[in-house]
Amino acid sequence: MKFNFFKSKKESNTSKNDEEVDSVGFTKAELEEYDKHVKFYYSNIVNSLILYTYNVEQLDKMAPILIDPLTELYQELDYAFTPILFKTVFKNKLIDTEFRNELLNFKAKVDDIPNELWDWDLLDTNETWKNIRNVAEQLLNKLEIKSREYNDEFDTIISNTGEVLKKGKSN
Repeated sequence: MKFNFFKSKKESNTSKNDEEVDSVGFTKAELEEYDKHVKFYYSNIVNSLILYTYNVEQLDKMAPILIDPLTELYQELDYAFTPILFKTVFKNKLIDTEFRNELLNFKAKVDDIPNELWDWDLLDTNETWKNIRNVAEQLLNKLEIKSREYNDEFDTIISNTGEVLKKGKSN
């Protein structure tokens, strides 16, 4: 589950016109709010890479957490690379900036996967998917991530009946 930590414009008591904004249009207060959740954003990047190292069997085991692992495979990556979230991780030095372009290149490779290859039957056998798995593995090694276990500490898991089975950390 993804969260928006900011008030809507209607709820905001101050106008951005009265505050200094960065080149992307965020106020200092907004950037500080993002900084508070940087561990979550970092976890999203690492988790998305970990998911791309998984084969079909491993992804299938993630169904209780991810609901539809194939859909979540892309959505998790897409969210992790939301520009302000991605930038916040580097700004707070959780990942060295030398890896920024490699990570963006990985995202571009995934974005370039044709729709017809997003198929369970191809994940373990198709050369494109094998290459993606290999690149994700290499990136995790470069980032010195030892574990290949999906970190679910921020995930809240809710049953079909609405019962909270596991409450994730807020940060």
